[in-house]
Amino acid sequence: MPDLDHAKFEIQWPEGRPFQVIGLGLNAVDWIYVLPRFPAHGGKVQIESIHKLGGGQVATASALCARYGLKVRYVGRVGDDEIGKFSLADLQSEPMDVSCVDKVPGASSQYATILVDRPTGERTILWDRDSRLLYQGGELNRDQLVEGQLLHLDGHDQVASIQAARWAQEANMKVSLDIDRVRPGVEELLGLIDFLIPSLNFVQQFSGSQDWRKGLLGLSQHTAGFVGVTRGSQGAAALWEGDVVEIPGIPVESVDTTGAGDVFHGAFIFALLENHSVGKCLRFANTAAALSCTRYGARGGIPSLEAVFSKMGD
Repeated sequence: MPDLDHAKFEIQWPEGRPFQVIGLGLNAVDWIYVLPRFPAHGGKVQIESIHKLGGGQVATASALCARYGLKVRYVGRVGDDEIGKFSLADLQSEPMDVSCVDKVPGASSQYATILVDRPTGERTILWDRDSRLLYQGGELNRDQLVEGQLLHLDGHDQVASIQAARWAQEANMKVSLDIDRVRPGVEELLGLIDFLIPSLNFVQQFSGSQDWRKGLLGLSQHTAGFVGVTRGSQGAAALWEGDVVEIPGIPVESVDTTGAGDVFHGAFIFALLENHSVGKCLRFANTAAALSCTRYGARGGIPSLEAVFSKMGD
């Protein structure tokens, strides 16, 4: 079994770039409803507390990298509604460049209603996204996306993600992907990724098998890059030198699992750019994701850098 704590990625990062991380993908506003128990079908449950917080896969990962001291640009879209105003203001409060966030006239911003089962911290998400927030042909700005060392995507806007990944490759950037759903044509996107760490749901859906180990091996046939999987409270796993290596989860008192995967990816990217070993990158990401579950919200749950190192014992 490979020793990941002594394995290195050996990446030659491009120099002279104004940003280390450029994120292209979702941002959202989450209304989190904390419940004493998940309601039965047709039942009623009184709400214990409500939290309105910023979220979204790439926006959250980008914010974590920025808070940890990396130079970050986030590229995305909001509507011109009240939700969009809140989302943009929340993004502007983060220490990253959001000057490339577009406000789409007449569009509604992405939002979610998240039901959190207080005893377990598990959540159920109801969400919607206006199709007008999708990038149409010719609407992406290449210059905004190639001024970094790494491009992080979520694949939701698949056509835009493919185009951005191709530009990033041409600019000698690395590309990472956080993806949860299989869409037609996703194989083209996977082939452009250097660091592919999808959710367990994606691996099982893509492979058509509940055997995630077999699914991970099959997924590696579609990309020449590093392949892993996030597994919730069970931690993560990665494929290295032909072997599947599991990285155990970190036990915490969970109150809300919203955004844990987003935090995992942001923390992995941070550790990657710090040139840590493969094992430390994964353990660091695992730890950050676990700590994020001890607070409400996606960006609201981002732990401090000091808290992550303290929990790891480093």
